[in-house]
Amino acid sequence: MRNAEVRSAPGLATGAGRGRSPFVHLPGRHFVPGFRHGGCERGVIGAVHHRRVIHMRYIRFLLLVMTVSALAACSPVDEPGGGAATATTVPVETPLLFGIGVHIEPVGATAQTAGSPGAPGGYNTAQAFERAVEDIQAVAGIVEAHDGRLTIQSQSPFTTTAVREGSTALADWEDAGHEIGLHFHEDAHLGKETASLPVERWCEVMREEVGFLHDAGVEEVAYWSGGNLYPDLLEAAECAGLSVNSDWKNPATQETAPELAGTVPWRPSGGTDGTDVTAFATHDPDGPVVFLPEGAYDRTDYASGRREMTDDEYFAYLEASLLASIESAEAGKVNVFHFTVHPGEFRGNASDPFGVMERFLAEVVDPLVAEGKVEWATFSEMAAAFARWEDANPGADPRAGAEGAAGTPAATATPAVGSATPRPEQPGAGSAPRGGSALPGSVERDITYCTTDGEELKMDLYRPEDPNGAAVMFIHGGGWTSGNKNGGSGSEMWPELLGRGYLVASIDYRLAPEHPFPAQMEDVTCAVLYLKRNAAELGIDAERIGAYGGSAGGHLASLLGTTGGHGYEGGITSLTAEVAAVVDLFGPTDLTVDFDGASARIITTVFGATDRDSKVLVQASPVHNVSPDDPPFLIIHGELDELVPIEQGEALYDALVAAGVEAEFVPVQNANHGFAPTGGPISPTRVEITRMVADFFDEHLGS
Repeated sequence: MRNAEVRSAPGLATGAGRGRSPFVHLPGRHFVPGFRHGGCERGVIGAVHHRRVIHMRYIRFLLLVMTVSALAACSPVDEPGGGAATATTVPVETPLLFGIGVHIEPVGATAQTAGSPGAPGGYNTAQAFERAVEDIQAVAGIVEAHDGRLTIQSQSPFTTTAVREGSTALADWEDAGHEIGLHFHEDAHLGKETASLPVERWCEVMREEVGFLHDAGVEEVAYWSGGNLYPDLLEAAECAGLSVNSDWKNPATQETAPELAGTVPWRPSGGTDGTDVTAFATHDPDGPVVFLPEGAYDRTDYASGRREMTDDEYFAYLEASLLASIESAEAGKVNVFHFTVHPGEFRGNASDPFGVMERFLAEVVDPLVAEGKVEWATFSEMAAAFARWEDANPGADPRAGAEGAAGTPAATATPAVGSATPRPEQPGAGSAPRGGSALPGSVERDITYCTTDGEELKMDLYRPEDPNGAAVMFIHGGGWTSGNKNGGSGSEMWPELLGRGYLVASIDYRLAPEHPFPAQMEDVTCAVLYLKRNAAELGIDAERIGAYGGSAGGHLASLLGTTGGHGYEGGITSLTAEVAAVVDLFGPTDLTVDFDGASARIITTVFGATDRDSKVLVQASPVHNVSPDDPPFLIIHGELDELVPIEQGEALYDALVAAGVEAEFVPVQNANHGFAPTGGPISPTRVEITRMVADFFDEHLGS
């Protein structure tokens, strides 16, 4: 069996995660741009993700944020008698945050308009795609040499071609520290009459484009660019999990409204039809999206005006605009400047096309960095710094007192400072699931669900806006030795689950080798018992709890399903830890078999076993614990999984079916471990996999 058919046990109706990098723990709380915390006790924030190398550029950026935090985190709030509170800003001198973006335009037919990623023309051709990759790599190399990182904004057909050709370019750039975002041309992706389409359609297509990026190996997508003429744009972006925006220009006129110029970010209160930008230029302290102005440019066509200039003229203009932005930066606020280039854009000097950028960075940017006037930052890092400023100045209008670069006063029609109703902390406010998703509902963080040997074990509870009375417990992966409740393979499914009304409980558990097995199962069992004991308070039915996870998390979920937690309850015996449904995403199921994900080293350090016949490995293998009273299972596994072979998923499916348990098995074509695409696009897609999981829980956790 090596195709994308779905196998189901009789009577069971047939209805996106990667394991490459867990989140890094840094002091304080993590933050995804677009959401923020209240209270000055919060720690350092930032769109912080694990990379193979932590670059000195990022360390300096983090130190910058820490410095601003120390000076401004507990700014006093003056409350004149009878008047609205006014946040006090601290007039400190901080560097202008500087970044460079890359737009990959929709050259050629797109997936939406042509109906096929393989349609002819533009980046659908391997030759054009590879040329663009070479150009972007050249720019990335130059920027890296100057200790900077790009924000590379991709879309179909470039992204879909990367998937089809098995290219790792986008993932490689992300691993090198560059940010990967979405470039969204509404007509190319949505066809004509885009303003008349419902929010759901915009959200669906934006999500699809983000899904293509994930299929190409990208982990985090929070930023998008594009001059989208749509009054409900922010609602659509939030629905799609996007929380940072910039590079807005009217696609009809190729100009940027002067109200949107400047150096200080804000949160737009609404979208725009291209004529009326009032809402977009007005700050909403509770807005879901951070907008990054491009700087103090003195013309409204500073993006399209590039076509009128030679390469040298363009960079001379950038130099003047950068210096003007430094000069006009507002003390005590976050200030930004950025510009965007395109693959193959610089052709003025055929023998050295990118020399003009090299000279600009060496002669202009490097000295400014050395003087402390400029600091490199990706676009999401800029948004994170702005959100930290918001923490220090709750309710303050960052646009107050500012003027656009063209002399037009910035819109300031916001509620009086201090009058805004605070919103609950959002699920995205900490280290969020892969994708940077802005999740619906609210979150309660760091709830102690069990205390073992003096160690408090924590879970986060993500509450849906419209509860359905059921809960799903997420168990992170990480080879039983790493990872945490803040994300991991399978966490990208949280928006769909929350949207369908499920309470999502994401748990931490003790890790090996400090805590060898069965510590992990004891904790997972204790978490289920906590949910059951507190079901009434949580608004859930104790009999409608499901569990799922990826990789090691899939193993623990499967073992929970096949054992009911029996033998792992410790002293808690008044309830059972049985769950009503289990989803296993590429998890190990038979540890008595030798494979990379359960190597000799792992079975020793994690399970304390010395050979494959060890009793503990039999006890820890879901395959060897199957019984007829097990709950329904959905098993999804990549056909090309090199870490946990697909035979592991098949073995569990076969054992369940033999015992008469309802089970469903979905092989994923072209998918390595974590559903990472290998040799072509995966099938089913990540979006389809997410829907399968949600449909499965709907079927088995329904009222």
